[in-house]
Amino acid sequence: MENLKSANLQPNALSKKFIWRQRIGFGISDYACNLAYLMVNTYLLIFYTDVAGLAPGAVSFMFVITKFFDAFTDYLVGALIDRTNTKLGRNRPWMLAGAPVLAIGMVLVFTSPDFGMTGKLVWAYVTYIIFSFGYTLVNIPMGSILPTLSSDPTERTKIVTARTVFSNLGSLTSASMALFLIDRLGRGNEALGYRNTNIVFGIIVIVILVICVASVREINPAPPMAKSSIIKDIGCLVNNKPYMLILAYTICLFIGYLGMYAAIAYYFKYIVGNEMMTSLAVSILTVSPIISMFLSAALNQKFSKRNISIFGTLVQIAGYLVMFVGKGSMVFINFGVFLVGFGLGFRQNMFFSMLADTVDYGEWKNRKNLAGTQTAVSGFANKVASACATAIVGGLLAWGGYNGTAAVQTASANTAITIAFIWVPIIFNILSIVVLSFYDLDKTYPQIKKEIDERRAMAGQE
Repeated sequence: MENLKSANLQPNALSKKFIWRQRIGFGISDYACNLAYLMVNTYLLIFYTDVAGLAPGAVSFMFVITKFFDAFTDYLVGALIDRTNTKLGRNRPWMLAGAPVLAIGMVLVFTSPDFGMTGKLVWAYVTYIIFSFGYTLVNIPMGSILPTLSSDPTERTKIVTARTVFSNLGSLTSASMALFLIDRLGRGNEALGYRNTNIVFGIIVIVILVICVASVREINPAPPMAKSSIIKDIGCLVNNKPYMLILAYTICLFIGYLGMYAAIAYYFKYIVGNEMMTSLAVSILTVSPIISMFLSAALNQKFSKRNISIFGTLVQIAGYLVMFVGKGSMVFINFGVFLVGFGLGFRQNMFFSMLADTVDYGEWKNRKNLAGTQTAVSGFANKVASACATAIVGGLLAWGGYNGTAAVQTASANTAITIAFIWVPIIFNILSIVVLSFYDLDKTYPQIKKEIDERRAMAGQE
């Protein structure tokens, strides 16, 4: 099985051992990614404001400005992946190269040298760019490799299920261990605790990504890409209607999701009044989706990916409303958190599976497979959403007069925190339903996939 070179191999033509190695080997990659991703999106803003002492408004501006650098690096990495041809395939070399960069970036962003406020802000810009570039090097090939792991859409959903389960386990590790490790490894020094915790997590990231690269094989490789220009590639993306809808959906999904995570530490510290409950809430948010992930894989046999996604979004909205109505009760808050996570599980599975389907649609419509470029652009959209989510939360904190040195916040600051944690996600979840109402690839995908397989078979005979 180590030397598989045939394209379009179906699951029934492979051993169960290989299929499960492929699923788990790919799945653990997102354990590593989410260990880093959740740590940054949950704790970096509050680290900047409460530990480094930076102003919320300045930090929000930094998150937005650094995305201009990502716009260049994301497209560059995606385009290079599409033009890569090695014994390891197109994607795995980039994942291997990105692992140490991501790990080093994790440590640097959570380091606060005594450079004064201006120096600290400059340090934040530089180190956040390094972290983002490391994440780009790992995450974009992780997305573009999915269509090459299997040509069967049902098997792809199972592979995605493995990925999202491990993704949430990575989040769970970060959620359950972060504050504990920060306290123990800091020995009373919070800044030291953040840095040492990320050294531990960074080592884990490198080890897991090396195991992933050694485990998976690209058994459904895309056809070699002919010479093309950036303008033509972008034209193909714009011409891919389902993909453009998924891009818009990406923005809405991740602003809602990451905005909630950026605000969660503030919400439990000041609104609930118990900062340590943040770990429990994030743990619930990462465990509850695992149930719905397995359910979504089964439901996908009967229902479209779009409708499953919309259902998950409605469940999330209900969860936010439960938390708002029952904000004085931990029972209501935890139940609401459970619903938010449960709904997210449906959406996560279908999102990655739909993204892979749009790659096939692009190949069918434009006769050109742009998996790397499409994943790069959607990865950039994800980062823009992440920056916007953090900027929105930071902007709301500045608007509300948040003071990171105060033990108790003003009423306006508490209102800003509630808006960031509850209402911003609800608004963007509603927008995501509107976007998905125009997505109809599920209806035509089986015929499109059949035609692609026929084209590849004919090309292989020439």
